Amino acid sequence: MPVIRRPRSLALALLAGAALLESAACLGQGLAESAGPSAPATLPTNPVDATAPAHVPHVPAAVTRPAGWPGGLAPGNAARHVLSTIRANPDEPLEPLGSPQPIPTAAGAGGVEPAHYVEPPPGTEAGEVHSLEAALVVARVGPEVVLEADLLTPKALEWLEKVSPGLPPDKVRELRLQICQQVIDQHIETLLVYVDACREIPADKLPEIRKNVDKAFDEQQLPQMMRQEGAANSLEFEQRLRQRGMTLDRMRELFFERGLAQEWLRKNVGGDEEIPHAELIAWYQNHLEEYEFPAQARFEVLTVKMGLKRSRAAAWDMLAAMGNEVLGGRPFAEVAQSRSEGPTAAQGGGFDWTNQGSLASKKLDEAIFALPTGELSAIIEDGEALHIVRVVERKAAGRTPFLDAQVGIRDQLVLDKRRQASDDYLAKLRARTPVWTVFDDPTGSAAQPTFTAGRPTTAPR
Repeated sequence: MPVIRRPRSLALALLAGAALLESAACLGQGLAESAGPSAPATLPTNPVDATAPAHVPHVPAAVTRPAGWPGGLAPGNAARHVLSTIRANPDEPLEPLGSPQPIPTAAGAGGVEPAHYVEPPPGTEAGEVHSLEAALVVARVGPEVVLEADLLTPKALEWLEKVSPGLPPDKVRELRLQICQQVIDQHIETLLVYVDACREIPADKLPEIRKNVDKAFDEQQLPQMMRQEGAANSLEFEQRLRQRGMTLDRMRELFFERGLAQEWLRKNVGGDEEIPHAELIAWYQNHLEEYEFPAQARFEVLTVKMGLKRSRAAAWDMLAAMGNEVLGGRPFAEVAQSRSEGPTAAQGGGFDWTNQGSLASKKLDEAIFALPTGELSAIIEDGEALHIVRVVERKAAGRTPFLDAQVGIRDQLVLDKRRQASDDYLAKLRARTPVWTVFDDPTGSAAQPTFTAGRPTTAPR
């Protein structure tokens, strides 16, 4: 067997290093013995002749190592503080370490089970591996973060799965961000209220509230979502959520945030107080034009078209015969369905409530709002068609009286007051809560927020 020798220069360097460490150890021991157990710890007066305690070399304590390890300390070597693999005689041949020990095949007493590759089940496609895009942070509201998965609802993900096949990845990514940008403002408002609620509600009350909300989620929301998803049980539903970057626990958390935010917003905004009667009347008087309505009518029409295949005289005779059938007692709807050529002939020629002045034909509009109700008109020629009209019912123009309008006025005023109070409350929350989104950067690149004096600024990742 060939003899392997270290280069002599390397061996000398290693020996020199060992000697230096031994000298440092002796120096440290000598300083300790000279001080004695009762000697006071004082700084040296002459830095040239003495070594300051901070400059005394520190030698690590001996580390216990198994005797059989390669590079262990040789028997009789007193310098156990040397943490190197220097041998007592560097020029001696290196001894072989022996054959490697076999790796245990099964875990047992002191054994290690080797790692192994598990073949994916048959039918597994590469498309089932989802990226971590859904876990990206797209916004921060105070201490809360908004993930991309929080903004992509199951319906949005279902739509993406339908339109994404065949699209390049950058286009799919663009669609995901567009959906997030459309809904992020509403989500941020919810989190603003949620953060304020958590700031004001006593910490010992939140666990009980969370318990009640989670119970409502499991009993009401979860079964409904499972039916919509077509999942047989919660485990299957959880697996489908994870494929989309969402978990059931995260859905519970979002449900809790929204529920708590709604209740807290209602408490702080209010808006259920009674509106004074004088205020209702004042609103009505100042918005009279909104309660005025034009004349309306319901009517029926028989129509015959003229053209290259039918002369004006032939069309006239045909429409006159249809009018005579109605005068003879045949129902108007039957005549229209059998022979009329108007747009509503299949429905009996009838038109629902129509405002005066809304028809394209001025002649028909004038006839409808001038004829007595229930009487047939004469034949009306309008462009390339002939018509006979009968008015079924008509309402004159007028104004909705206050007694009929006051309920709607009250609802509108309550809604306006509630909206104004909500805007004021949210503005106050925004003034004291840092808010950041990836869409704040005009370049469109994602950034992380940094806060200066309570106000957020963006900094690139």
